[in-house]
Amino acid sequence: MISTRRNMGYELVKLNDEAEPFDVINWDDTNYFRLNTENIGRARMLALWGASVILNTDMLNYTMVSAGLLASNPTVEEAHAVHKLSEELSVPWLEPFTSNNKKKVHKSHCLQFAGNLKIALNMIKDSPVQPDYELQGMDDFVEFLLSCSNGVWLE
Repeated sequence: MISTRRNMGYELVKLNDEAEPFDVINWDDTNYFRLNTENIGRARMLALWGASVILNTDMLNYTMVSAGLLASNPTVEEAHAVHKLSEELSVPWLEPFTSNNKKKVHKSHCLQFAGNLKIALNMIKDSPVQPDYELQGMDDFVEFLLSCSNGVWLE
């Protein structure tokens, strides 16, 4: 695992056929993906929206609160509060991605997360209203999750 502890985030490493993390040489290794706290929070909310767990109005509210927070130079606690999922939004396929405690994540959870996130990204791309953030990182995350044939190690 590559140590990037100076920035809070989620590090994911593909699992090999023995369900062990691949060795990662550097940050652009194809077996490695990293999302900061803001982006994993955004990915979770988008995936919930793609799965129709949350409504359009819920997604809009999250987007407005998140954008306002970024403009205010938030504390770590404030950022976590915005991106933390409430208990009523807990779904099994997303649960492994709600903390960066060290764990293996099953392939099925990766595929469900990726599939629902992809639905949301397609809805955004087909919309005349576009977000003020870059979508390519989310597309890259979807592709990474879809390529994890044995799941991922997350920390």
